[in-house]
Order: sequence, then C-alpha cells, then structure tokens
Amino acid sequence: MVKVAVDLTLPEGSVALEVNGEVVGCRCWNRPRLHAEIVYAELLSLLKTFNLSPQEIDECTVTTGPGSFTGVRLSVTVGKAFKACGVKVRGVSTLSALLTGAPEGAVAVIPAMRGKVYARVGNRELDISPQELAAQLEKSQRPLIYKGELPPPLQTFPCVKDLTPLAVKALLTAESLPLTPNYVRDHDAKPQAGGL
Repeated sequence: MVKVAVDLTLPEGSVALEVNGEVVGCRCWNRPRLHAEIVYAELLSLLKTFNLSPQEIDECTVTTGPGSFTGVRLSVTVGKAFKACGVKVRGVSTLSALLTGAPEGAVAVIPAMRGKVYARVGNRELDISPQELAAQLEKSQRPLIYKGELPPPLQTFPCVKDLTPLAVKALLTAESLPLTPNYVRDHDAKPQAGGL
C-alpha cells in the first residue's frame, strides 16, 4: 500500500511517502509563499525516487490546521484534489500531528499571528497568548513540543523543538478528520456584523 502525506500549514512545507507500512522518504522546504508551486513537484520527485507513479497512491493524509490561513487552505485543497482523483483522503490536525509520538500529557505549540500561539492542551486547541498559556500550565510540568520559535514566557517549561517534518508525523497520526480548514480562530477576512 502506498500512502502520501502533505503539510502546508506552517512555513516549512513537507511531503512524505509510506510504502507497505514503512515511511521511506520525505521532502521539506521553507518557502511558504511558494507552497502551491512546490508541493506537486516535490511529491512527484519523491515518488520517482522510489519508482512509483501518482496512480499508485492508495491514500493521502493532509494537515487541516491550525496554521497560516493560506497554508491551511492549500493543504486542504491538495487533499480535495486527491479525493477528486479517487484516492482515499483523511485530514489530521496540525497540532495532533505534532504530538504524535510525544510523551503523555505533552502540549503542542506552534506560532500564530498577533503575538499568540496555537496550542493543544488535552483535547482543546487554543489560540492563546504565550502569557495566558504559561499561566494555565504554571503548576504542571507538561513538556512543550513545538515548531518555530518558542516565546520567552514558555521557555521556562520543559520543552522539545520537534524537527520531524509534519508530513511524516501526519502519516503516523491515527486521527481522521473531514477535509475542512481548522483555523481555531476566525480569520482576518471575516465580514463585520451588519454588513457594509
């Protein structure tokens, strides 16, 4: 069975390939404004490395967010493109993927705009300031698993910067979500109440 995974929700985009239950390769890049231009070329290159064609893909996993607004939309769109081609597709939360393989009770943290972070604490996904998250976790010694830069209020906690590409972790995540964007917060383009 051939499975691929795609993550475009963060600045570092990645694709990963699993063949018969074993992750055999991945490709990463850190060019967020070019995710849409790079993702298919990297995926085709990865398949070619293992003498596989796109027609041999049995399943595709994509991260559905949270993350950058455009990145989340692109990641979900890639999943919808595979689904339109008849490939089985599943979505996974970016934060759930980050926690794959982490110690029990760990907290996932990724950067968000406006001086905030996205965090997964238990089953809750939060859009929260680093100070508020630190206050919530003050009495716990939960390890923080993070991508990007960890803001100073959170640096006093036990933490691990996870360098594993999220596409690889998405392949290993048991979660299966619908192909809908998970923004956690309302995006900036939301119309104001009462119209124009």
